[in-house]
Amino acid sequence: MVLRGVRARYSKGVFEPLDDVDLPEDQEVLLTVDDRPSPKRDPEAVRAGAGGWVGQHDPEELKRQLYEARITGSREPPAP
Repeated sequence: MVLRGVRARYSKGVFEPLDDVDLPEDQEVLLTVDDRPSPKRDPEAVRAGAGGWVGQHDPEELKRQLYEARITGSREPPAP
């Protein structure tokens, strides 16, 4: 079982997928409805968050930490 989000439009009592769902015909699924406006429909929400991280983090330091985590691993070694 894979949990994933699929955008859909509700029209005339039917949910119509906006993305490819790649499911067998008649596959039963559970829909969770998030009716908050998407950034596509609410450009002001995108503008409000734009630049919020400017000056807060050093991108080069973040890259260094990511590469280090890939080399050393991010999990504790298993107990003997």
